[in-house]
Amino acid sequence: MRISRYFTDLMATYIAEIDDLKTDSSGEDVLSARLKEKRPQIPDLLPMIKTNPEMLAVIFHKSVVIKDPETIINYLAKEPSEFPSWDTVAQSVQFEPWAKSHVESLQAKAGGEQFLLTTVMLEYLYAFYEASEDAPEEADDTEESGDLAETGGQWLSDQGFDSH
Repeated sequence: MRISRYFTDLMATYIAEIDDLKTDSSGEDVLSARLKEKRPQIPDLLPMIKTNPEMLAVIFHKSVVIKDPETIINYLAKEPSEFPSWDTVAQSVQFEPWAKSHVESLQAKAGGEQFLLTTVMLEYLYAFYEASEDAPEEADDTEESGDLAETGGQWLSDQGFDSH
């Protein structure tokens, strides 16, 4: 399966943002609480809808259910300029009830359809990431990379995606 440079670049940052929200200073799992705290910040984060969509998309983490993965897979290799309209994909996904009004509002914004597609694709890819995190770890003799895009691209390749 091929994945575009756009998603390769965003995925590492998306993972890092979720990881930052997961635990507090004492190591307690606080992801759900922090995501709830971030939801009212949607209007403040809207300026990032085109430049850093992953920073706003994280608010919708765990609120997207993919009903038709084949439709989603068809767009992973695309760059934003090649995305279909939201209506083409909307029937393939379902959002949690709390998110539905935000989805409708964002769809009407400039760049909103592209953002919603990006969010759905990031959540789809994140499910693969979570599955790989739950798998037993293999010994990795490679040095840690400071470049998130490179790290994300490597992770996607390790999962069987053909990035770029």
